[in-house]
Amino acid sequence: MNLLNPFSAFTPRGPVVSALLALGAFLCPVPGITATAAVTLPDTPVGQLGAQLIHHINTDSPMQIQRWAPGALSASVPQDDKANFVANLGSAARDSGGIDLFDARTDPRQPGLLQMVIKARRTGQFGLFFITADPAKPSQLAQAHLVPMDDPALYADWPQKAVSHAELARLIHDKLDRLVRTEDFSGCVTVTDHAKTIFDECRGQADRRFAVPVDRQTTFHIGSIGKTFTAVAIAQLVEAGKLSWDTTLAQAAPEYPDHNAAKKITVWQLLHNTSGLSDIFVPEYFGNREHFIDPVDYLDLIARQPKVSEPGKEWNYSDAGFMLLGRIVENVSHEDYYSYIQRHVFAPAGMHASGFDRLDEITPKLSVGYYHDGMFSSTWKMDWSKIQLKGGPAGGGYSNNTDLLLFADALRNGRLVKAATLAKMFADEVPAGPGGEAAGFGDRLSHGSPVRGHAGGIEGTTANLQMVWNANAAVALTSNEGPLQTWMLAEHIADLLAAGSAKP
Repeated sequence: MNLLNPFSAFTPRGPVVSALLALGAFLCPVPGITATAAVTLPDTPVGQLGAQLIHHINTDSPMQIQRWAPGALSASVPQDDKANFVANLGSAARDSGGIDLFDARTDPRQPGLLQMVIKARRTGQFGLFFITADPAKPSQLAQAHLVPMDDPALYADWPQKAVSHAELARLIHDKLDRLVRTEDFSGCVTVTDHAKTIFDECRGQADRRFAVPVDRQTTFHIGSIGKTFTAVAIAQLVEAGKLSWDTTLAQAAPEYPDHNAAKKITVWQLLHNTSGLSDIFVPEYFGNREHFIDPVDYLDLIARQPKVSEPGKEWNYSDAGFMLLGRIVENVSHEDYYSYIQRHVFAPAGMHASGFDRLDEITPKLSVGYYHDGMFSSTWKMDWSKIQLKGGPAGGGYSNNTDLLLFADALRNGRLVKAATLAKMFADEVPAGPGGEAAGFGDRLSHGSPVRGHAGGIEGTTANLQMVWNANAAVALTSNEGPLQTWMLAEHIADLLAAGSAKP
C-alpha cells in the first residue's frame, strides 16, 4: 500500500516532521512481526548506536540520560533537535519501565538510516527511533529522533479489498472503540461517498476539566490542513490574473528583508516546499508569541533563519513558506489574510464553523487541546504553552468534519477554483516520500485513484482530510489530542474507498 507522504501530512516542528518519513512502513500490517519475534540490529555503526540507546533507556535514570546522551550526538545535529531527542530519551527512561526492540528495518532509498520500533514494558506503548551514524565520526548519531507510534497490529485485520458501506462503518466503529481503550482517543471521524454520509461518530472529551463530551458540533484545531486554504487562495488570485505561479517573492512581497533570496523564490516553490526556507517554530518564536499574530509579523524571523537548500533544489517541509504565501495573499488581494479566507474560501464552501482564534479569545464549541508530557506517559497536559497565539497561513485554525467535507466538495466541484486551475495545482508534483507534493496538497495513488489532502499534527491536534478523487468520496478525522498517529486511520479508510472505485 502506498501511503501519503507523512512530511506533507503533518506539521509538527522539525524533529517530528523528519522522523515521520519513516512511519509509513510500520503503520501497515506486517505479516510475521510479533512482540516476541527475535529482532536483531545490523552489525554496523548505526546498529551499535541503536543498541546503546536501548541499553541506556533500560539502565539509566533520566538524570544519567541527560549526562550521557548529548555526547552521543554529532555536532551537526541542530540544538533544537538535540534537546528534543534527549528529552524524549529521558521521558522514555522515566515512564517506560524498560523497552524491548519490536522491529528494526533499513531503507534502501535512504542509505544509512535505521528505523527501530520499541515497545514500553510498563504501558505497552510503541515508539519509533529514526537514526543515522555520522560518516565522519561513526560513534555519534548524525540524525536522532524518537516519536510515538500506534501499535503496528492495529490494522492487522484491515481488509485489502473493497467492502460494503455497512462493513466499512463497522470497521471504523470498532477501530475507534479500540483507540479509545488503548490511546484514550478523543475526536470525530466522518466519511462520505457521493455526498452520502456513511459514517459519522465522535468519542472522548472536548474539555477534560469539566468532562464535556465531544459531539458533532465540536470544533478542533486542524494544524496544517489550513495550508490547503492558503493554496486555494493563491490559486484564486492566479486565476484572477493578479498573480502567476512564477511570480517571485520579491515581486509579491517586496518588504521581505532577505532581498537576494526573495528574487530567486517563486510562488510555485513556496507552494511545493522547495523554496529552501526553514522553520518558524524556533526558540525566538516561543519566547515572543504575542508578537506573531499576522503574516507580516513573521517576515524578519523567517529571513533570519538559515536556509536548508537553494530555491528549487530540494523538497523540505516549510511552515515559513506558507506564512509568506499568506503575506502574498494580503498584498495581492488588499485584504488581510483572515478576512480573505473567510470571504473567498469559507463562505463559498458554506463553512460556518471554521476560523482562526486567538488563545485569549472565547470561541464557542472549540475543544481544548491535549498532549502527553512524555513519550510513554499517560498524563495529558493542555496545549496552551505549546501552540501559536493565533493560527494563520501555515495552519492552526479551527474547523469540524462537516466543514472540512464541505471544503472538499466545493474544491472538487469548482466552487473555489476552476477545473483547469485545479488541474494545474496537481500537475508537476514534487516527489516526496512514497507520494507527491502538489500545490499545497499531498497526493498519492491507491487502487488507481488519486488520494488528495493534507493532515495536521502538533501538540493538541491530530487531523486529516483525504479526498478519494475517482470515488467522489472523502474522509475527515479531527482530534484534540496530538501529535499522535491516529491520523493514519483516515488513510486506511481512504484506501478502502479507493478500492471500491477501482475497475475490475
